[in-house]
Amino acid sequence: MAETPRPPPLQRLFTAPSGRYLLVLSVPDPAQPAQAELFAVDADVRRPLWRLALRHAQGPRSAVVTNRGFVVLLDEWVPLPSAHALVLIDPQGLGLAHYSVDALAAALDLPTPTAQGRWSHWMEGEPRLSADGAALFFTVGPRELRLVLASGELSVAALTSPP
Repeated sequence: MAETPRPPPLQRLFTAPSGRYLLVLSVPDPAQPAQAELFAVDADVRRPLWRLALRHAQGPRSAVVTNRGFVVLLDEWVPLPSAHALVLIDPQGLGLAHYSVDALAAALDLPTPTAQGRWSHWMEGEPRLSADGAALFFTVGPRELRLVLASGELSVAALTSPP
């Protein structure tokens, strides 16, 4: 018998490495869409930049906030193949890219996962930001997926060495 997933916390915080941006993910009411709000942080003062209702039923499983204020939402809280596996939002709150697990499987030339599979955890380890902060890298098996933050463009390369 499948275990019922626990609900997400009412609020989760994700901070850019520099501390200049803070993302707040919240699910105040399970009957309503999850919310994301990005703040600029300066001397412990939070200034709201944008607030969005998310397509994720209970919110994303995780998120990355960059020093430039880009936000990448990863997967669904419920561990099933997601229609929202990778969502990129720019610093003004505009959606730049939205990829399902099926689209990522196609880009990586991998089989499409089934509902019974645990492919919603498609990446191995934590995403890595490029040295110049322009791209986010994900290790997926013997391949590396690159997400260009300014455009949302994906590219795939074979790993030449372990991350």
